[in-house]
Amino acid sequence: RQTDRQTDRQTDRQTDRQAIIRLCQYVFGYAFVELKDVAEYAKERINCEYLSADNYVSVENLLQNKGGKKQSEHIPTEGNAIAYSVGDILIGNIRPYLKKIWLADLNGGTNGDVLVVRSLDTNVVLPEYLYCILSSDQFFAYDNSYSKGAKMPRGDKKAVMQYKFYLPSIQRQNDIVSILNRFDALCNDISAGLPAEIEARQKQYEYYRDKLLTF
Repeated sequence: RQTDRQTDRQTDRQTDRQAIIRLCQYVFGYAFVELKDVAEYAKERINCEYLSADNYVSVENLLQNKGGKKQSEHIPTEGNAIAYSVGDILIGNIRPYLKKIWLADLNGGTNGDVLVVRSLDTNVVLPEYLYCILSSDQFFAYDNSYSKGAKMPRGDKKAVMQYKFYLPSIQRQNDIVSILNRFDALCNDISAGLPAEIEARQKQYEYYRDKLLTF
């Protein structure tokens, strides 16, 4: 019962904090927060029988430099894993300088080497905006500065939750996410489209060159 009362008090404090943040967002346009004010680590578990190469995530199949993830080659078959859900942010907690992070677009499981960060209230912070914050170079520099260990440094889970940042209104978060998504799409289009365009122009040149030479 005492544990239940403590949990209830923690929930009440979280609710009060969310209300204060929403008020600051409304009055000032933003709130200055710590990550723990708006997010938590996922606590649920998932049985390993429900895991597959597609939905199991470890530091091995998280890609460096914010590259998302690939299919897993090693999947646990017994016991339980940490469950993650759509919208959760998974961060590799081994060697933070590798910048391994993924915004989940499906449900699945992971292990203790991966942090699963979940928005407490999507009316306060959008998962997509939180991903923008946590995938920034500033966050990874902060995370790396608190990591411990020489050969395989591990991030400090408590320090991660103390990361501070400005949190604008939901409308402004939407605007920022939209702009960054468009910018990302443009960069990807350029990187993918430019070689194709060069190849097409080269073929066109070769066609007319052959025509001129055989005229």
